[in-house]
Amino acid sequence: MPKNKPAEFIRFNTIKEYVNDILKMRSSDSAVKQFIKEFDLKVEEALIDAGNIAKGDKRNTVMDEDITPTIEKYLGKKHLTWQETAEEIIKQNPTDLGKISKTINDYIEKDQKKK
Repeated sequence: MPKNKPAEFIRFNTIKEYVNDILKMRSSDSAVKQFIKEFDLKVEEALIDAGNIAKGDKRNTVMDEDITPTIEKYLGKKHLTWQETAEEIIKQNPTDLGKISKTINDYIEKDQKKK
């Protein structure tokens, strides 16, 4: 995609139809265009950030671990329940599980030294 042409992720008619069909309202063309312009810009920024994270990890594939922090940066963090947190931890690869385990053990040891 040429650098001088803005990215287009959502289409004008998609927004117009949603407002009309789902919200049961009309929308001005200028409002829809403004929404699309700002939304597309943020999507592009988020994808660039995710790509930079992947490149920083020496990968040429954008993966979940690149998208998650990017979504949190642009949309906010999702607060997980304890069960959801445990499920996310269990999904990690063995190397990351080892790092998580070490971090927890270091925290416990540090806390015990305080007492």
